[in-house]
Amino acid sequence: MNNIETFMKSALDKRTIELNIRKLRSYEGFTDFFSNDYLSLVEMQSPKDVDEKPGSSRLISGTTNSILKLEQKCAQFFNDESALIFNSGYDANVGVFASIPQRGDIILYDESAHASMIDGMRLSLANRKKFKHNDLADLEKKLQQQNATHCFVAVEGLYSMDGDLAPIKEMQALCEKYNAFLIVDEAHSGGVYGENGNGYCQALNVKPFLRIFTFGKAFSSNGACIVGSKISTDFLTNFARTFIFTTALNESTVARSLHIFENADFNAQQKKLQSNVQYFNEKFSEFRLTSDDSSPIKILRLKDRKEIRTVEGKLHDHKVGTVAVFSPAVPFEKECLRFSLHANNTKEEIDHLHDLIEEEMD
Repeated sequence: MNNIETFMKSALDKRTIELNIRKLRSYEGFTDFFSNDYLSLVEMQSPKDVDEKPGSSRLISGTTNSILKLEQKCAQFFNDESALIFNSGYDANVGVFASIPQRGDIILYDESAHASMIDGMRLSLANRKKFKHNDLADLEKKLQQQNATHCFVAVEGLYSMDGDLAPIKEMQALCEKYNAFLIVDEAHSGGVYGENGNGYCQALNVKPFLRIFTFGKAFSSNGACIVGSKISTDFLTNFARTFIFTTALNESTVARSLHIFENADFNAQQKKLQSNVQYFNEKFSEFRLTSDDSSPIKILRLKDRKEIRTVEGKLHDHKVGTVAVFSPAVPFEKECLRFSLHANNTKEEIDHLHDLIEEEMD
């Protein structure tokens, strides 16, 4: 074993001792309380007989009529001037934060912001400073203190590791007051909120500077889009390295996304999802769950990592799929069991989940 492998083994051994080691395994046949397919659209059939083309960067030969049509559809669907397709939500966030904020600018970001946003900020020439999670007073204090050329405020619509919604309307008002630019990652709120699934900002009638939507969650496909002004998407086309230096999405993936946006009954699936969310809230009212009432993401915090692992193991023994979330994905004091609800979960599945947890915690 060479020196670097010794270092890597030591790091892995440390995580194993701390009950924090990640392992890949199949959960085929499990009841789904952990995927991000909130609206259960994975069951929708994809278009057949798609003509695949050789892969290339979109700026070379990878921009096809179908991907341009998808961008037009996204701009229309999310009610904005323009949309730009990226290969993933991670690529989209890194591309935005690494290219738009410049030297002399500052990014104020929620302390619970996704890792992809943080990684993009680390590549940026701008300064960055976090504010307390969903804390409007702390955000305003930071806005008052900054004297940058441009100030950007980075938040999520629905936080995947807290299950709570951002106070977007109030944040937009603060950004307007202090001449800042609000950027909202709607990875987990897109599809779940808004008329026909057009997002949490639209549900609140708020139009931030930019919104990022991931297709791999409620939209049950792959890829992502950034929506905003035409000049913003033109800038990203020219300066976002995660857009420029990568092979475009394949045609079958683009066709599936377009098919979902054009044919899914989002309102009907939202109603099914919210019915399950309401039933879950009532069934689990005895537990110390944290999340917004309407959120399909439910968080159960237990006394320590060992108890979290024990309850997770019990659920997995009964083929009930949920996930334990540990540091560094969340701060140490926020380690938890995370449950994701879906439109096609049954009340019997929710009852079974409840009974297993109740039995383990008695």
